[in-house]
Amino acid sequence: MQNTLHSKNCSNSSGFSMIELIIVVMLIGIFTAMALTRTDTGLTTIREQIAIDQITNDIDLARSMAFAQNEAITIIFDKNQESYGVYNGSGIIKDFPNSNSDGIISLDNSYLRNLDIKEVSFGGSANLQFQPLGDPVSGGTIVLNTKTITVEPITGKWSVN
Repeated sequence: MQNTLHSKNCSNSSGFSMIELIIVVMLIGIFTAMALTRTDTGLTTIREQIAIDQITNDIDLARSMAFAQNEAITIIFDKNQESYGVYNGSGIIKDFPNSNSDGIISLDNSYLRNLDIKEVSFGGSANLQFQPLGDPVSGGTIVLNTKTITVEPITGKWSVN
């Protein structure tokens, strides 16, 4: 009688069965696969936002420089090279923030490699020029992968769609 009671207690001991263990390992694998496939899309969105922040900050800085220095400041976009430069009356501003030694700000670096400048149009050109009072010569748009930066013609304020 005592042996039967003892064997019943042993079979009810806590622990994991092989099936439970296999199910848990499979669920972990499924969730890991889902996370890894979503990461690339998430990184692209983050990279696009970084590029938008960089471009819009540079637009604000160029507008402020035009007003502070009382001279025209021009941002010239090159969609083939995925880059742009900031110029004043005497040429390119080589010490502009985030620019290389030639004064060029490139979106084709290791962090932003998957981003493309699809289109740039400011009154038919790729030049966004701010006059000495900080107002742009014309408004326009910069189209990145899926986002559009619009610069208003009179104020120079930008918005992202």
